[in-house]
Amino acid sequence: MSKDYDTFLKEKIIEIKISLSNQCTDMYELIGSVHDLFSSVYTTKLVANKNVIEELWDVLLSVFLKSNFYGNRYDAIFAMNDIHLYAKKLKISLELDAIRKWRKSSNTSNSTEEILECVDDILT
Repeated sequence: MSKDYDTFLKEKIIEIKISLSNQCTDMYELIGSVHDLFSSVYTTKLVANKNVIEELWDVLLSVFLKSNFYGNRYDAIFAMNDIHLYAKKLKISLELDAIRKWRKSSNTSNSTEEILECVDDILT
């Protein structure tokens, strides 16, 4: 585990929270900067402290559920998909109840195929 990644992720979590509270229209680079740490299927080392990963998950979930902008919502769920795969490999349990609840009330009439596929990947 790298203390540098813990610090980096904690800083990004704060930035994401601020961006969400301000309803920033474009969080692509901000979310992408944390997503990059988890995007390789070959990542098998602990990137950061379990609590930091869980906090990152929670803040991205907030973006997914609360952002008014499709791009932010898509970027968040796309990152969450890779974080979830990473967490499963390292046996880190992430809270999925809010995603399950969202999925039960969502379909192609109120979301997109891309988002639904990411959510379904997380839940399977």
